[in-house]
Amino acid sequence: MKFFNKTYIIIGLSMLLAGVTSCKKFTDEYNPGNRTAETYYNLNAGFQDLAKSNYTTLRGLVNFPQFFNIGTDVYSTPGINDNNALNLYNSQLNSSLGDADSFYKQLYNAINIANNTMYWATQVTDGDVTVINTRVAEAKALRAWYYFLLTETFGDVPLVTTRTTSVTLAYTRTPEKDIYAQVIQDLNDAISALPATTPDFGRITKGFAQHLLAKVYLTRGYKSYAAPNDFQQAATVADAVISSGMYALKAKYSDLFDPAISGFQANSEVIFSVQYSTNALTNGLGNSLHQWFLWDTQNTPLVGRSTFYGKTLNAISPNPYFFSLFNRTSDSRFSATVFDGVITQVAGSFAGKNYAVGDTLIYYPAVAFTAEQKAARKYIVINPDEYRNSPFLAGARNYPQFKKFRDPFVTTYAENAGARDTYVFRLAETYLIAAEAYVKLGNQGLALTRFNTIRTRAAKAGTNPATGLAYSADLLYAGTLTLDAILDERARELAGEEFRWYELKRVYETAGNVASNKLLTRPLIYNDELKAASAGKTALDAKFLLRPIPQSQVDLNRGPFAQNPGY
Repeated sequence: MKFFNKTYIIIGLSMLLAGVTSCKKFTDEYNPGNRTAETYYNLNAGFQDLAKSNYTTLRGLVNFPQFFNIGTDVYSTPGINDNNALNLYNSQLNSSLGDADSFYKQLYNAINIANNTMYWATQVTDGDVTVINTRVAEAKALRAWYYFLLTETFGDVPLVTTRTTSVTLAYTRTPEKDIYAQVIQDLNDAISALPATTPDFGRITKGFAQHLLAKVYLTRGYKSYAAPNDFQQAATVADAVISSGMYALKAKYSDLFDPAISGFQANSEVIFSVQYSTNALTNGLGNSLHQWFLWDTQNTPLVGRSTFYGKTLNAISPNPYFFSLFNRTSDSRFSATVFDGVITQVAGSFAGKNYAVGDTLIYYPAVAFTAEQKAARKYIVINPDEYRNSPFLAGARNYPQFKKFRDPFVTTYAENAGARDTYVFRLAETYLIAAEAYVKLGNQGLALTRFNTIRTRAAKAGTNPATGLAYSADLLYAGTLTLDAILDERARELAGEEFRWYELKRVYETAGNVASNKLLTRPLIYNDELKAASAGKTALDAKFLLRPIPQSQVDLNRGPFAQNPGY
């Protein structure tokens, strides 16, 4: 249910009515409803609208594909000669970084809405107390997520837990460990008040707070200020979500993403998703997720501006390493995530060969074709080691197109405003959080049980004729489960869903040893562009575990506000 659409309508009408008086001085106030915070938010109807506004900011916060992903082991930029600072960790990665500035501001805007919700909950003169307390718990859970993202991105940040009603000219940076303490307190408060289910799909429930708390404990467990039981707490809370009976893995991985299945987005595996709408009046800028992880087909006349393959943002592409992670014989997730070929959408010729509509134009085999095998095919064969080349555009990648996020509500090539929801937390990740926690606890038995639950679901149905074993048996992980194996599994299971930069940053083979941190090491092994630009380095500088504080924030602050070291 798109339960917050009414909020957008109210905002839209207010803007429209304000526009009627645009000939007046801009300093003149016009309030056609004669409403003020003091006369509206203190009533239950107004407070409920305020509480809904916590959800409207989420659409912007999940829409930073480059900031969250490139410069990692599995994602890079579409151009192989790109000088993108986020991908190469070069001198352009500095305090003027636009994404960092926008992300920082959006998070604090969202925090202020949450703080306002908590304040006005104490002023409401009517309404059901239980419902009001639930709205406060929703706001606390969201505020916890925002501060978790802030402190993981920027380190020490200002901790603001009361509503902002006047200009503040000087903030100080609160130590990261204290931010974590606040996050954990907020989440525990929320867990005690949130319901397990909601009739309004898309609202925060207890599962959201528990899933996030498990990840917070897991992340803090690697820190110098970790509590001794953080990994145990992570495992316990994750297992509580798994065993709660509120969620269940879908039988087929592809069912999570297949628009042909009615109501596919509201399913038993989703713990939380950001909601969009098919109503253009309430969908705002919409969801652009369908435009990520694509190469530009308009450079291929036989495909052109095809709605079927979609318009790309040209912002991010998977690395060749990403595709190497899949066992295409047994793992259903490859075909659920990408197309293994491209079909012509326009009749014509290429390289002296004629194609009709519907012919195979490109094929991406699992096993490399020989030159002779390639020559025997009419279509273009692009081997796994050739994804960094394109037959259509020099200097660009050409790789299996993502289909995982195809939006059934997008009907034209140029349409940016998709209406498909974005998964934020789902139960498969909870299993992987538990598996990682158990690895850190030295409990390989439980780690493998949680891990193999995901791999069993991922397997194709039936038997592998080459081995005589069920495909699920082929995918069972045997031996010692490692942190690298979990990161590889996350890349397969949560491709395009997880914020990969944060997942790598969290993990150390040895806590405190920056040379063992996965963000500082894995990209140098698997990201071809970064590796080429890094002159044989085996680890990135430790300063890259944090993004630079936006210069705008440093400049606006009237007191001391130190930049992160090295920037």
